[in-house]
Amino acid sequence: MRSISSSIIDDKNKNGIGIIPFLTSGFPNVELTKDIILKLIEEKLCSAIEIGIPFSDPIAEGKTIQRSSSIALENGVTIDSTLKTISEINDYNKETPIISMGYYNPIIKIGVDNFFSGCKESGVNGVIIADIPNTELEIIQETSNKYNIETIPLVPLNASDSTVEHACKIGQGFIYCVSVLGVTGTREKLSKDLNKKVNQVNNFSKIPVAVGFGISKNTHIKELKKYADAAVIGSAIIDVISDSEKNEIDNVVNFIKGLLK
Repeated sequence: MRSISSSIIDDKNKNGIGIIPFLTSGFPNVELTKDIILKLIEEKLCSAIEIGIPFSDPIAEGKTIQRSSSIALENGVTIDSTLKTISEINDYNKETPIISMGYYNPIIKIGVDNFFSGCKESGVNGVIIADIPNTELEIIQETSNKYNIETIPLVPLNASDSTVEHACKIGQGFIYCVSVLGVTGTREKLSKDLNKKVNQVNNFSKIPVAVGFGISKNTHIKELKKYADAAVIGSAIIDVISDSEKNEIDNVVNFIKGLLK
C-alpha cells in the first residue's frame, strides 16, 4: 500500500493533480458505497478515498452531505460497520490509501484507542476529525501514532500564520486546506483568496496540500492544478449519486473523468 503523501505526489506528477473522492459510508446503501469505491480504485481515478462516517450533527457539512449522512444512519451505518466496509474494500485494494472522516463524539463514545485500533485492523491509512481544533488533534496523535494511522489537519481559509504553521508541524498525509468560509457544498467559483492561502500553507508544509469544500467543476480542477497537489471532491459526487435513477457507479466514474479533462 502506498502512503497517502506518495500516492498524491505520484498523481500530481502524472496528471497535474491528485483526486480524493469523498463518499458517505452507507449512502445510498452499503453495497453501492463499496461498489463505487472499488470501481474508482480499479479505474485509477483516485490518489486516496475519503469515507465519511455518518453522524447526526455534522456541523462542517452542507445540506447535500447532511442528507446523505441522515440516510446512512437510517440504514444502520455506524463506525463499526464503516470499518467493516473498509476492510472488505481492502480485500481487493492493495494500492489506494483509505481515509476515514468523522466527528469526535462518536469516536469518544467508543473510545479513542478502540477507534484507532479498529482503523488499524480494517486497513485505514488516515483519519480526519472534522470538528476539533488542531491543538486537540495533536493530543490524539499520541494514540494514532501508536497504530501508525496518519491524522490530517484542516486549515480554514482565514487561518493565521501561527495556526497554519502549527497545522503543518503536526500534519500527516496531507494538509487539508478548506476552500470556503462555511460548510461543504458545491460552488460556482473558488474563493479569490484560495491561491494565497494554499501558498501560505506551502511555505510551512513538507507534505502535499489538498483543497476541499465546493470543488465540483472541471474549471476548478484546472485552476487548482496551478497551486495545489490534490482536490477533495465530496458534495458533487453525492449529488451525482442522488440524481442517478440507475447506473450510479458509471455516472460517478464519468463525472470524475470529466473533471480531469
